[in-house]
Amino acid sequence: MERREEQPGAAGAGAAPALDFTVENVEKALHQLYYDPNIENKNLAQKWLMQAQVSPQAWHFSWQLLQPDKVPEIQYFGASALHIKISRYWSDIPTDQYESLKAQLFTQITRFASGSKIVLTRLCVALASLALSMMPDAWPCAVADMVRLFQAEDSPVDGQGRCLALLELLTVLPEEFQTSRLPQYRKGLVRASLAVECGAVFPLLEQLLQQPSSPSCVRQKVLKCFSSWVQLEVPLQDCEALIQAAFAALQDTELFDSSVEAIVNAISQPDAQR
Repeated sequence: MERREEQPGAAGAGAAPALDFTVENVEKALHQLYYDPNIENKNLAQKWLMQAQVSPQAWHFSWQLLQPDKVPEIQYFGASALHIKISRYWSDIPTDQYESLKAQLFTQITRFASGSKIVLTRLCVALASLALSMMPDAWPCAVADMVRLFQAEDSPVDGQGRCLALLELLTVLPEEFQTSRLPQYRKGLVRASLAVECGAVFPLLEQLLQQPSSPSCVRQKVLKCFSSWVQLEVPLQDCEALIQAAFAALQDTELFDSSVEAIVNAISQPDAQR
């Protein structure tokens, strides 16, 4: 993905020349960070990598670092760099590249649904950040589209893998909203849009939680996802059925802690006090 150049000197005094931010050099710096016994070398590598993540070249090397032949530590750095670029430099991305970036992230998330979970989570956070930046005008039905795309039967990933990837994406979306750098006026618009999108999330969570065939790992993710969404101050009447399902899940020892957390988050939000 092409990007306009950031302001000169943004990486700070003494930064490595921009042309040095190549895939090979990033991999060398990561190896130094993880395996070099010299603490000073580790610190130098970390500073250089932080500059690399915000460089214009990050759009190029991030995708290459996600290739299947790379180790998870390298893939994770690539995914993290994408999240930083999207969340901090969104205004620099040309509008005609929004759809391409979205499609690339969906493709990577689908691929990592059966790969490294830490990389999958970072990619989900990157797509969540993109969705929040595009909502409501450029991507009015972001959440409903996510649900539809991950339920597509022609995906190469098995049903459970797709389900868990979707739940991860839906879980990090409200969390990313809470920590996002969106301007205050935009936060209000996006919050209102997310409140509407609950209609695409809660019925799915309810179905998965009450479905006898749902494995424990899926139910765990459902409860965590519910916990995440109710912190957006969702009206209790909109999630009453899910709260009841969470109470029923208390009977399952594996789900007890997640159920308690979901119930507490639901009833301790400001709307519940009215």
